[in-house]
Amino acid sequence: MSKQNELLTLHGQLLAGDSRAASKIVELVIAPLVAIVKRDIVGLHDHQDAEEACFDALFKYLAAPMDYNPQRAEFSTYIAAIAKGKAMTLRRSQARRTKYEGTFAASDNSLVDPSAAVDDEDSMIQQIDWERFGDQLVKDPGDAVIVNLMKMGASSVPVVAQALGLAADEAGLEEAGRRLERIRGRARRIGEGRRLD
Repeated sequence: MSKQNELLTLHGQLLAGDSRAASKIVELVIAPLVAIVKRDIVGLHDHQDAEEACFDALFKYLAAPMDYNPQRAEFSTYIAAIAKGKAMTLRRSQARRTKYEGTFAASDNSLVDPSAAVDDEDSMIQQIDWERFGDQLVKDPGDAVIVNLMKMGASSVPVVAQALGLAADEAGLEEAGRRLERIRGRARRIGEGRRLD
């Protein structure tokens, strides 16, 4: 049986109410789907972002499997289109966030001693109203780990890399620094918003 035929059979079983078909579909589709998204959508921050877009696409399909029409497209084409759309949305969001945080950091760094800025952001984390702003600060997997390190005053890039399980090489440290800066940028924005209130 070809993969397309197997997916169509599982799709039919899912429509008939067989919940086991959902996990079989995910198992068959996820690895090639992640590979397609990584190949076609350049500029995502990391492999985890491609996986997130693919799982979001699969969840969308599983929430309404009747929306898929086998007469219009193969299942792989259908699910890849959804995943690529979600990945492009995520990439645009990341680009806006990185641009904003980079612009803020560039304008702010000329006025403030960098070590003082880190202390200010770490202390700002302590002052955040977690009920109102916690979900704005902790958005991605691993963010809570970084925030906890900042609360303890142990938010150096090597410590963050180790806590996130990243390699201690240049790529791992760069990723840790990027993720740490994202959290600091969010903290700055929340802090600036609170000062405007």
